[in-house]
Amino acid sequence: MNVTSNDFSPWEQQVVALSAITQSAALVSSLARGRYTDELIISTTVNSVLVLDPGSITDIYPNLAHLGLGFKTLQDMFSNDRLRENAELIRYTLAMLSLRNKLINNKRIQSIIRATLAKINATDIRQVDEGSSAADVALQTQNDGAYEQLATLYQDTISTLPYRIQVQGKADRLNDKQVANRIRALLLAGIRSAVLWHQLGGRRWRLVFYRKRIQKTAGNMRYKLIVSD
Repeated sequence: MNVTSNDFSPWEQQVVALSAITQSAALVSSLARGRYTDELIISTTVNSVLVLDPGSITDIYPNLAHLGLGFKTLQDMFSNDRLRENAELIRYTLAMLSLRNKLINNKRIQSIIRATLAKINATDIRQVDEGSSAADVALQTQNDGAYEQLATLYQDTISTLPYRIQVQGKADRLNDKQVANRIRALLLAGIRSAVLWHQLGGRRWRLVFYRKRIQKTAGNMRYKLIVSD
């Protein structure tokens, strides 16, 4: 069953957007540190940045099952027992929220990003169905050109803002061009989700005063996804 964002309340939709940010953070960390990352989840996360004129939040996140990692990460990040363990993910998440603030005040860079994304064909990032064969999964190598375009866009725009995200990880991973391109594409997608989160009413102070409510909502939504599967 395809559970969509339109099935949830305005508050829950805020949590959807926040989960998309934390999913980007989790994927960036895993890529940089050489942990397993699902190529399908990477591509579906990055695809959100290519939706320029959405009619609803569902146009951006068409299948919330692909945000399962984000919901789990959000739950863990707001757990008092796992704050130290998730310090890096919290740092990445807050950094993307900060870059949203910088971006929203720079109309020139916003225009460049929009114009460049309009030129990138969304089908360049091919989606692989969960039941695909190994041969189908191998087709993901054709995505490298699209990831490179998004990574270059990130470097030409977001990286010029007066705030930069310092990604930590293994040197060989960070120096791998394909990994670096995916990391930058994911950060771009995370910042896009941060823009949406703010548009939906999300504010940084709510992360402090509503942390328990956010954690509970993320858990409830994750449960809905599991039981609907």
